[in-house]
Amino acid sequence: MQALKFEKTGSLDNLSLVNIDKPTLRPGEALVRVRAAGVNGSDTAGVMGILPFVTTPRIPGRDFSGEVVEVLDESGASSQQWIGAEVWGTGGNRGFSSDGTFSQYVVVPIDALSRKPATLDHSKAGSMTLPWLCAWITVDTLANVKEGDNVIIIGARGGIGSAAAQLCKERGARVFGTYTSLAKVTPPSYITPIELSSKGAIREAIAKAGFQNKIDVLLDCAGYDQPFNDAVFTMTPEGTGRVVIMAVHTKDGLFPVDLRTFYTKALTLKGMKSGILGPLEVKKVLDELASKIDSGLLEGPKEVKEVDITNMDAVKGALQEILTRASHVRSVIVP
Repeated sequence: MQALKFEKTGSLDNLSLVNIDKPTLRPGEALVRVRAAGVNGSDTAGVMGILPFVTTPRIPGRDFSGEVVEVLDESGASSQQWIGAEVWGTGGNRGFSSDGTFSQYVVVPIDALSRKPATLDHSKAGSMTLPWLCAWITVDTLANVKEGDNVIIIGARGGIGSAAAQLCKERGARVFGTYTSLAKVTPPSYITPIELSSKGAIREAIAKAGFQNKIDVLLDCAGYDQPFNDAVFTMTPEGTGRVVIMAVHTKDGLFPVDLRTFYTKALTLKGMKSGILGPLEVKKVLDELASKIDSGLLEGPKEVKEVDITNMDAVKGALQEILTRASHVRSVIVP
């Protein structure tokens, strides 16, 4: 099969197209023919050596959508169960310490198989699994967003931020979302947009809307200190404020935090890690997301950029693009 592989980290130039044998199944596993594999920032970070837990040699890639082509049941016998099913998936150590989805085939535990939304094609389904899993963990598991909450999402246009906004809206929360610029953006109707046109743009917009000291939840999907501290200023001082952060964009991983405001408002800070859910928990999340997408309660991506796995210049361009956030249209590798 064809796959993208790197023998050592440090540069995207270490990634190459190779021909290798298909994976061999063990009892309780399924072989999925990958039709689309979403490109995420963690894929690029793994190849670049930014993530210390990535082992080599390695096939990168965490997201996928495809069809089940082979199954071995728990006894090790061939099974027809799931054969031909269109499935999607993400999460775990795939692409980090086990081979990932930038290949024609990937192995998935049978118990972790999840049917993709019937209303989405493989490219759209494969582009959204990790961002939506991260959004679900952020909104549901960590922040416990509920009806009536007032929420600020820093980076509401990104993959995780836009998904989190939909999930907050579905739960009956009021959503304020930040945008670097609104010049060429039409935010969805359920987001009150805040353009980051000044250092105090968030607190000014929140005060103008009458919500100063009334923000219950802050979801930072961007990782820059200035808007983070600006948003913390607007939060409730009642001891119920929840802050979730999932990114930082300094090389040393540090940025200053207004701790005086943080502790005088008695806020709680949590970090989002996509790997905190096990395979069966991820399946449960994806099954629920697929049901809500097919029923129209949630909306998948309108546009996806397809990248042929054999076009190495395009592959490296997509990996560089996601790291620098040069485009808001997500890319998928098509094996």
